[in-house]
Amino acid sequence: MGNSSLQSAVRDWLDLNDRRIFEDASLRSRVAPFPPPELMQAVSATDNEQHFAMHGTHIFEAISKSSPKSLSEFASILDFGCGCGRLGRMFLGHPSKIVGCDIDTRHVEWINANLTHMSAVKSEPNKPLPFDDGSFDAIISVSVFSHITEVSQEFYLTELSRIAKQGAYLFLSTHGETAFRKVRTSERMFSLVGIPAEALPDASSRMDGGQYAFIRQGAGHPTESDYDYGITFIPTTYVLDKWNRHFEIVEIVPGAIHDWQDIVVCRKR
Repeated sequence: MGNSSLQSAVRDWLDLNDRRIFEDASLRSRVAPFPPPELMQAVSATDNEQHFAMHGTHIFEAISKSSPKSLSEFASILDFGCGCGRLGRMFLGHPSKIVGCDIDTRHVEWINANLTHMSAVKSEPNKPLPFDDGSFDAIISVSVFSHITEVSQEFYLTELSRIAKQGAYLFLSTHGETAFRKVRTSERMFSLVGIPAEALPDASSRMDGGQYAFIRQGAGHPTESDYDYGITFIPTTYVLDKWNRHFEIVEIVPGAIHDWQDIVVCRKR
């Protein structure tokens, strides 16, 4: 299939998932099922199926555009921090082996019971991932590195490097300058991220200085008792310096997801 045909197929798949099934209910059998409202809410802060679908299609499209080759060319793909399948749903019918992992038991159990095209396993916070060395030739992670401490970041970068095959591509989302600029300039966005006002000056200083900025939240996340959960902002200069120890940094796509999160495209040397 030519590149234009592939792009057309992707566009049709996205349109089916986030528009057509809501206009014609008979088409729903062609897409993956939706999680129950409480799981959608936990992952995407919405219990509306169309909004949840749009989140998934936007992420799938952003990853597809960021990838140097079609996602269908990767033989094995890991969705690290898969949640309840916001992105995983989009791989229905995909020729690759699709695997997810998540620290929330509810999400793992729902995926294994409902998404027949993928499997999910439970991981433990800041513990080695339950996969062999060199297991995957593509790894996707959305909204994980945007919420963890610097120590956890280093641990998981090391783990992802371990389970990635040589030459594997990784697509890891972060809050970079695009997101932080919106937090600093928009009262609405500042309110949405839910960080204390007194934490903003230090975070601003760290971002301006090319340093990692983690703001602990510790409220409302189901696994907060197991690790420090918060909002993390990572400047481009930091990624290019620190992450380069683990991977070749192929590209950083600013605001690729919802004009908010960056996608850091990495390659295992």
